[in-house]
Amino acid sequence: MSPTIADLIRTGRLRKGLNLSELAEQAGVSRTTLHQLERGTIQEPRAKTLSRIATVLDLPAEEMRSAPVSTDPPATRRAEFDWATNPAVQAVRERYPQRFAHLTAEDWQDLASAVGVGGGLTTDGVLQLVERLDDDREAVRRLRIVLQTHLRQPARQLIDALYQSVLVGAAVAPSAKSALPAESNL
Repeated sequence: MSPTIADLIRTGRLRKGLNLSELAEQAGVSRTTLHQLERGTIQEPRAKTLSRIATVLDLPAEEMRSAPVSTDPPATRRAEFDWATNPAVQAVRERYPQRFAHLTAEDWQDLASAVGVGGGLTTDGVLQLVERLDDDREAVRRLRIVLQTHLRQPARQLIDALYQSVLVGAAVAPSAKSALPAESNL
């Protein structure tokens, strides 16, 4: 069976020691797009996007563009790969079970698929990522409350402005991106 786009990106990224943010920056694509490609959730990726990623990963662009988006059952294969290449997550879970009791299945998959600089997460990286998941969940909970009040419209406008700034930042040429604040590496 030929490798999927997700397989090519994931293995190429790991081979080069890049996390999602670094690859996204170097390829000039958004981290969200890259995350979705690596999970196989984008059904029709743009050829230009795939070519940019292939260039950074030192892969022939045609190989990336001709690879299937996904194969069934992709979620099972991804999960097995993620857990096999990131054993620190399970080790930290066993050491600090109370920190993980509230996580959803999606949170677990996010943890297992996360990669720190140079490879799998360390103990500290796993704990930092769980804390970030918790902080994000709390921020979304608070936002839902604000959206149920008279502040709904200003909140939506602020969210739209922030979202647009992310899109503009993702469109900046890679050489100019170095001036943008980078996402912290775990």
